Amino acid sequence: MKTSIGALPRPAPPRPAPKFINTLIKAGVVAHRATAPFTVGDKQYPAGSFVVKAAQAFRAHVMDMFEPQDYPDDIPYPGGPPRPPYDVTGYNIAYSMAITFDRILEGFDGPFEKLTDLVAVTPGRIGPEATASPAGGYLLAHEVNDAFVAVNRLLKANEEVHWLTAPWTVDGRTHPPGAMFIPAKPSTLPILQTLSAEKGLHFATVGSRPATTVRLKPVRIGLWDQYGGSMPSGWTRWLFEQYEFPFEVVYPAMLDAGGLNAKYDVLVFVDGAIPERDPVAGGAGPDGAQPDAATIPAEFRGWLGRVSVARTVPELRKFVENGGTVLTIGSSTAIGHHFGLPVRSALVERVDGGVERPLPREKFYVPGAILEARVDPTHPLAYGMGDRAMVMWDESPAFRLQPEAMRAGVKPVAWFDNPMPLRSGWALGQPYLDQAVAIVEAPIGKGRVVLFGPEVLWRAQPHGTFKMFFNGIYYGTATPGPAPSSATEQP
Repeated sequence: MKTSIGALPRPAPPRPAPKFINTLIKAGVVAHRATAPFTVGDKQYPAGSFVVKAAQAFRAHVMDMFEPQDYPDDIPYPGGPPRPPYDVTGYNIAYSMAITFDRILEGFDGPFEKLTDLVAVTPGRIGPEATASPAGGYLLAHEVNDAFVAVNRLLKANEEVHWLTAPWTVDGRTHPPGAMFIPAKPSTLPILQTLSAEKGLHFATVGSRPATTVRLKPVRIGLWDQYGGSMPSGWTRWLFEQYEFPFEVVYPAMLDAGGLNAKYDVLVFVDGAIPERDPVAGGAGPDGAQPDAATIPAEFRGWLGRVSVARTVPELRKFVENGGTVLTIGSSTAIGHHFGLPVRSALVERVDGGVERPLPREKFYVPGAILEARVDPTHPLAYGMGDRAMVMWDESPAFRLQPEAMRAGVKPVAWFDNPMPLRSGWALGQPYLDQAVAIVEAPIGKGRVVLFGPEVLWRAQPHGTFKMFFNGIYYGTATPGPAPSSATEQP
C-alpha cells in the first residue's frame, strides 16, 4: 500500500464532513481543500472537496480515523474467556460520523490549498428566492443533524415546524417523509437567515403546503443523572447544549415523587440508569454505596438515590401511559422487561432442560465495536437516515420480538440482517446477532417507549446515529398537521 492514500469526503450540504476534517486538524493532521474541480482516475470531484493524504507525519492517525480497526481475537487459551481491552476496539470516526469518502491508492495532486485553520461553515441559502412571505413556506432536509438546531430555535420563537409523513412533490422535486416544512410568517425569514449563515442550512421556498404532516411541539426534557455523576449522562447533556435542546437534569428522588407528566414530555435514561433488578437488602447496587446524606451539603442531598424497579418504574409507567415518551439507551432498555413488552433478549442460550441464561463471554463478546445495521427509514425515528447505519456496540443489548409484538404495535426500527455485522473492532460470536433487533419503538397507553440497544450517542462521536435519538424526542408529542387550504396544494 502506498503512502499517498487520499480520502475525499464529498461535500453534501451540510453533512458532517467539515466537522470531521476539523477533528483531524485539531489532532495535527494536515488536510487540503480543492479550489477547483479535479479528476482522479475516471472520477471528477467538485471544488470544495476535502483531501487528506496519508504521506504525512500523522499517517497512523489518518489510518485510524478512516480505516476499520482489525482487533485480534485476544483469547488466552482455546475455550477460555476473552481478555477485555483497555477501551473500545473499533473507533474510526469516518464510519461513526457517516462520512462519504473515496480511498485512493495511487499518488495524485490537484488544485489543492492547505487548510491552515479550522474549516468555517459555508453559508447556506434560502431559495430560489429569499421571499419574506412565500405562499406556502420553507422546506429543510431532515438528513442534517444541525436541522435540529433550526427546529429548536423555531419552536422557541413560536414558529411552526412540521414533518412530512408521505412523499411530497412540489416544484418538480419529490421530498421524502421527514422533510421539514416551516410555514411562512413575517417573523420566519430572519430566523432562517441566521440559521443559514451560522449552520450552513439550505431552506427551499415553496408556494404551497403539504397535505400530510405532523406538527412538532416544544418539549420539556428530563435527563437522568445521579449523585456522583454519570459519564453517558454528561455527554448527553453536552449534546443537548450543542444542538440547543431545552432540558433539565432529573434525579431518582424527583422521579420517585411522581407527577411526571406535569413537568416533562420526554425522559431520557442513558446506559447505567435503569437496573435489571433491585439490589438485595443491604446491597449497594452496581454503582456502589452512596454517601450518608448528613455528610454532604444540603443542596445536594436531593441528588442521592438510585432508580429502582420497585419505586421508580411504576412512576415511569404512569408517565408513559399518560402520554409521556421514555428514551432508553444500553442497559436502561431493561425497562422493556419491566413494562412487560413482548420483547426478549437475543443474547441468551438455553441450558439444563430449557433454563435461559445470558450468553457467556466465551460465546459472545463485543467490547466497543462498530457494527452495520439495517434501518427502516420510513419509521419516524429513522427520518433522515438511509437504509443502513453504522452503530456503536459496547456490550449492548439486542432483542427478539415475540409473536404478539406486531399486534401490540411494537416495531423494529433497526436490526442486523446478516450473521457478520462487524465493520470495525472485535466481535466474538457475531452470528448470535443475525436477525436480532437493535432499536425498538413501542406504544404504551397514550405514550411511547424507545429501546436503543446500541450506544447511539457514544461520547458524542457517532453523528451518523444522533438523529434517531433526536427524532425520538419530538416523535412522541407530534400531532397531525393541518390540511392544506386548497385542493391545488395536494401532494
